[in-house]
Amino acid sequence: MELRQRELLAPFPIFIAITLFLLQLCAATSQINHSESSKQTSVSSPSAPNSRFLSSSALSLTGKHSSFRWGRRRHRNKVNRASIEFLYAHNLVRARVGEPPLEWDGRLAAYARAWARQRVGDCRLVHSNGPFGENIFWAGQNNWRPIDIVKVWADENKFYDVNGNTCEPGQMCGHYTQIVWRDSTKVGCARVDCSNGGLYAICVYNPPGNFEGENPFVSYHDQIGLLREEPPAVVVNPF
Repeated sequence: MELRQRELLAPFPIFIAITLFLLQLCAATSQINHSESSKQTSVSSPSAPNSRFLSSSALSLTGKHSSFRWGRRRHRNKVNRASIEFLYAHNLVRARVGEPPLEWDGRLAAYARAWARQRVGDCRLVHSNGPFGENIFWAGQNNWRPIDIVKVWADENKFYDVNGNTCEPGQMCGHYTQIVWRDSTKVGCARVDCSNGGLYAICVYNPPGNFEGENPFVSYHDQIGLLREEPPAVVVNPF
């Protein structure tokens, strides 16, 4: 009789152990589910700090298309040593007569480069006839620095009569007056080596200058109906 009672009572501790194990397993599963739910809520919540959103923004700034756009903008606005020399030389001339400095404009420089590249094969001394003011230059040798080119234009000041606002007969001074034109605020330049061994250079100004009847040292707000003429190209004899 005792043996039977023991046999009947033996499974009872095993049942308790299994029950406790199942309860612990359920509690652990519930805790894991709650933790995952909390993480999903914090990620989708717009008010909480979101590391995924920050990483996504960083990727969008360094993505293929965005990096291409930034690279193209940097190229457009790139200021190399020649650009600095062109700008410095212009502003040095303007400072001597009390005119405000010009700013370098990447779009004007790109316009100048595009036109200069068209002149590589022939080096023809022609203006682009665009909406900007222009000074162009050609030399038989390609060892001319930007500051030397601007100096050739600026040296026309000796032919310019400030009081009469005129050039000496038979002389050029339009390159100089464009450099110091008060209403011109931006400039962009380019130079190329020609196929014939020479050098072609162009500087583009905006707003343009050299309006007929206007003084370069006076500011004008209305230029409608006035004739604007580009100065002829400067040609330097290599010999």
